[in-house]
Amino acid sequence: MSGGKDSTVLFHLALMVAQERERLPLKVFWLDQEAEWQATVDYMTGIMHRNDVKPYWFQIPFDFTNSLSPVANFIHVWGQEKEDLWVHKKDPISIKENPSKYNRFHDLVNELPRCCTDSNNCAVLVGMRITESLNRRACIAHGQVRYKGITWCKAKKGPTQVFWPIYDFTNDDIWTALAKNRWPYNRIYDYQYQAGMAKQSMRVSALIHETAWHSIEFLQEFEPETYDRFVRRISGVSTFNHAFDSECVIPKELPFAFASWREYRDYLLEHITKPQYWDLFKNRWKKQNSEEWYKVHIREILVNDIDGTINSNAHSRIHLAEKKQDSIYHMRDKAQFLAAKGEKTDD
Repeated sequence: MSGGKDSTVLFHLALMVAQERERLPLKVFWLDQEAEWQATVDYMTGIMHRNDVKPYWFQIPFDFTNSLSPVANFIHVWGQEKEDLWVHKKDPISIKENPSKYNRFHDLVNELPRCCTDSNNCAVLVGMRITESLNRRACIAHGQVRYKGITWCKAKKGPTQVFWPIYDFTNDDIWTALAKNRWPYNRIYDYQYQAGMAKQSMRVSALIHETAWHSIEFLQEFEPETYDRFVRRISGVSTFNHAFDSECVIPKELPFAFASWREYRDYLLEHITKPQYWDLFKNRWKKQNSEEWYKVHIREILVNDIDGTINSNAHSRIHLAEKKQDSIYHMRDKAQFLAAKGEKTDD
């Protein structure tokens, strides 16, 4: 679980099945990233202390990308040297030592579920949905059959296999399930709704993540005490909050001092990003030579996306846009469509 609406719905559905099959308590995994909304901590604390839950609440030290500062690129979450500044305190029932050899978020998310089972066959249920991004849609819609005729899962890795049971739920499906069943949920969504945020933009995540930076603006309004703790704990919070437009982290128009978006991108890379990461970014950008890609690269630089999450998320969107503009692809798709109808093209 992340404490978000999707994993909340998935949790309750899994709990229902576990109860029907007399398989309680249900194992629940949460990698606590310290830089969380207080509402997320409060909500997840309630989940982890349920009698029908076996908690795997990891509050372990690891290096987490800080998208808010080009200087302090990482924050060592749960580091003992900063205990007096932690955004929130550790819970007595949490796991406090890292049982794996990994020290980065994405590796830990993939590896730690193995530490929650002694079985050789363990399903890891994740609340990923295809309506959230084109990348997720492509991953599932074009995936291979990997388990009993279904595609909404990953290939098995070691004892665990990841499944996405609510992959085809829409936003309305999620909120309908929460409302009709009166399931408790993270109250940050209420604050976001009151602030006029669109349903598809509502998100609960660690607030220094490269895809969640825009929430920093709301942190000061929704949870002022949490914001104060963030300012003391995490480099760049106050500056980022005041310097960037919440709607767009890059200029809408090319700055007059530059002849192209590529020139602007290269300037930012040299003057903002640490030299030790230049090759990492440049290697990722190979064969990404269009104005649309240059703008993605600029966003990566400005939010310190060392892991390449933004770049990865942009692949499907830009690929489809380029495909629509390519007459060769257009004619190929048209020919395939007409052939399926038993017709021929005029060309």
